[in-house]
Amino acid sequence: MDYSPRMSRIKESATFKYSALAKKPGVIDLTIGRTNFDTPRAIKDAAKKALDEGKVNYTPTKGIPELREKIAEKLRDANNIQSLDKENVLVSAGAKQLIFEAVLALVGEGDTVALPDPSWVSYESIVEFAGGKTAWLPTHPERGFIPEETFLSALENSKPKLVLLNTPNNPTGAVYPPKVIKQVVDICERKDAWLLSDEIYEEIIYEGEHFSAGSIYDKCITVNGYSKNCSMTGWRLGYAASKNREVIEKMNAIQEQSVSCATSFVQYAGIAAYTKEARKETTAMREELRKRRDHLSRRLSELDAVYVKPAGAFYVFPSFGDTDELKLADKLINAGVATIPGSPFGSKGKGCLRLSYGAASIEQIDEAIERMKKSIP
Repeated sequence: MDYSPRMSRIKESATFKYSALAKKPGVIDLTIGRTNFDTPRAIKDAAKKALDEGKVNYTPTKGIPELREKIAEKLRDANNIQSLDKENVLVSAGAKQLIFEAVLALVGEGDTVALPDPSWVSYESIVEFAGGKTAWLPTHPERGFIPEETFLSALENSKPKLVLLNTPNNPTGAVYPPKVIKQVVDICERKDAWLLSDEIYEEIIYEGEHFSAGSIYDKCITVNGYSKNCSMTGWRLGYAASKNREVIEKMNAIQEQSVSCATSFVQYAGIAAYTKEARKETTAMREELRKRRDHLSRRLSELDAVYVKPAGAFYVFPSFGDTDELKLADKLINAGVATIPGSPFGSKGKGCLRLSYGAASIEQIDEAIERMKKSIP
């Protein structure tokens, strides 16, 4: 078949591949990029109410004004991103769609995008699909994958059109300190580069603090959503915001010719994510995830691995040294434990496995470690 050359730039998603393998009977699934908590009741009730009221038609492509204003208010109050109103906000069918739109709007053929190494698997594929090339910014497992001098030096020596940050980070769980983010912003300012700040795990932080680059840099696009903090992965609802309104309009132009708008009644449900009732459930979820993280981190000490207890998200990313982690992940599947091998996330993921505790009980974590102890030399 004669397909477009751009299709050769699209790679199979390692996360979806290994998540599919995890469906084998008896396998403990540590691959899932979601929690096993239900969506907060207030959000579900708001969706039902919107359906009953007939809110089932197209909305403005940028999203309903009520939700966009609520998002702008949240970003002003919680993230200190001032000078925003609803026209600086774009709502879409998930944060991934918005990252796709931002990259397509900014990156041309041959443009460089700087990515932390390791990074979520879709970033590089989206950049390559847009015709861009990746400059990798190294981090290291023994330092908890927090950017340091080698990262900043690589960024300084690159010529990026766009820099992409993700904190808390997938796959490492690292929470970047404000000092580091300010150093990255300083380099972006001097190079007149755009910065995309993926903050989808913002509310799943156990230690440290979240700092939004958009609070100090006007050429920043802040991307977030409801998939992780409200356990709404299947609802497909996310948002992007920037003080630079023009880039939001460019992204919206792509949206007009693709998804048109986010699902109408889901947008009305999104407003309820900011209620006290929903916030209470989000807080309870985070505290349960903290218990799982602490337990998994303790049990990992029984394996021959290098790791730092992650400060956010719901992943641990231990390094097993020179091990071929692709073969190790396959071996563990046969032993009844599904993980994600690290190299698809970047070269610094070689020898690492991503373990998700988002949907694993304490009992499942214990059994997974026992099985891993028998399979890892």
